[in-house]
Formats: sequence, C-alpha cells, structure tokens
Amino acid sequence: MSGVLAIWNDCARGRGAAYEEWYQQEHLAERLAVNGFVVGRRYEAIDAARQFLTTYEVETPAVLHSAAYRERLANPAERTARIMRDGLVNMRRTMCKRHAIRGDCRDGIALTVALNQPEPMARLQRVVGRWHLSSELAHSEIWIAAEREDAPSAEEKLRGADAKISGCLVLEFLRRDAALRCSEKVRRDVFEADVGVYQLMCALRGEDRC
Repeated sequence: MSGVLAIWNDCARGRGAAYEEWYQQEHLAERLAVNGFVVGRRYEAIDAARQFLTTYEVETPAVLHSAAYRERLANPAERTARIMRDGLVNMRRTMCKRHAIRGDCRDGIALTVALNQPEPMARLQRVVGRWHLSSELAHSEIWIAAEREDAPSAEEKLRGADAKISGCLVLEFLRRDAALRCSEKVRRDVFEADVGVYQLMCALRGEDRC
C-alpha cells in the first residue's frame, strides 16, 4: 500500500519570496532525496481556506517513519529552520495511506475534501461514488491517516503543533471550471468537510532530481 504525506499551509505575510525560493531551490529536492519518496507536487489555491497544498507520494507509509526521514526532520538546514519558524503558518500535515485509486492520468486541478472525524472512509466512499471518471475527471483517490504517536520533530517544534486530518478525498480534473462546479456540490453535501480547489504549480520525481 503506497502512502502520501499531505500538507496544507499558508505563508506568512512578507515571506512569500523567501518561501518560494526555499521550496524551489532546496526543500522539494531535499525531501525527494530521501529513499522511498516517489514524487512531490506543489499546488496553489484557486478556492480554498489555505493557500498551498503539497503532497509527497511514498512507496509505503513506513517511509514516513524511516530513520532517514526522521533524521531530516530532527536536523533541519538553516534556511529550513527559518522558514519553519516564521514562514509557514496554519499548517495541517498528516501521513496517510492511499486507497481506492482510480485513473492512470494525473491532472492539474485537485479538489480536496478533508475530514477530521473518526472512521472517515465510509463517508468519503459515499462521496466518491457520486463522481465517475469522465472526460473532465481523470483521477481520484482516498487518503486515510496513518499517523503514529511519535514525539514532535524539531521542525514541528519550530512551526508549532500541526493540525491533522483523519481522511481526504482527492478528485483531479483537467479544467478548473469543472472542479469548481464539483466543489459547490460537495460543500453542500459534505458540510463538515474542508473543501478546496488547487492548481498544480510543479511536480518533481525522485529520479528527475538534478
């Protein structure tokens, strides 16, 4: 079973340039250098409560508890420490297993339906059952939290305690209009969810690092 690290966050006012430079020049490649990290994707909000979504797909959820990854979290680089301390705000970060994956194509517009309540799978399955793959919707998957009771890392201590999800449905659309139409319906039907629409900014695979 493959895994995903799902991160939603805002950037502190006045720190946008430093945040982007850090992500593009250092952080994304650093994370993809960890054995077992497959691909990282960065998104920016079209219509969402938080400005950014970042996802890291990993070979198995165990990668996110590996000694190599924990070592990175325990020893942040100088620029990473600065961003964690005063650049990242409203952080929500959860290690998850990927379930119910449909569609081979990966698209540029992601609709996320995040829950933070017990046993989210049945609720998310009911939602995804209403949306069939089509010429507009080419991919979907469900993320279910696979957190362990590890002590907070040095990085988390710098930025403050992270908010969590219990599960999330992701629907990937080719075009923003279709995603926005879907989001309106999902918000009405799943009032307890945090629903957001995001545009892909960039993606990096582990084997493509320079």
